[in-house]
Amino acid sequence: MRWDALFADMEAQLAAARESVQESEVSERLRTDFAGMELAGRLHSQAGRLLKVDLGLPGSFEGVLTHVGRGWIVLESGGRSSVIALDHAVFIAGMDRFSAAGAPAARLGLASALRGLSRDRAAVRVYPAGQQAAAALDGSVDRVGKDFFELTLIPRGEPRRQGNVRGVYVLPLQSVAAICSVL
Repeated sequence: MRWDALFADMEAQLAAARESVQESEVSERLRTDFAGMELAGRLHSQAGRLLKVDLGLPGSFEGVLTHVGRGWIVLESGGRSSVIALDHAVFIAGMDRFSAAGAPAARLGLASALRGLSRDRAAVRVYPAGQQAAAALDGSVDRVGKDFFELTLIPRGEPRRQGNVRGVYVLPLQSVAAICSVL
């Protein structure tokens, strides 16, 4: 009878050791998979969630994540859309701990998103990176190049007419932290 107890104990120890090794392998694989994930992939799994993005400007941008592009996201809040350049994000809050393995690759860059705004002649507010919110520019996106766009400056709330144009700025895409639709 003592031998039975000894062998049962040894089998239990062996089973526990196997389980421990298996758990360790699974944990290591999860860490390795996560280490290869890009921010866009992590964000794809958060579609539909309320997120807060801090760009180092006074205030932050908050809304429901609706689109993830190559280097940018769109947050919707109260009928207003904000295109956020991820290169200028200080932090993103509101994400859960789940990640989507094999999330689709984001193909459209910021220039593609701006071309849509240009087609619509939408009134926008542009927040240059590293600037105070008071430095925001109001206008409409006229033309979009590969790495820049032209913003026609128009006073906020005014229609886009020749008499209301206050100038045209050419902005490198990398200089923009966010572009928001104006209601």
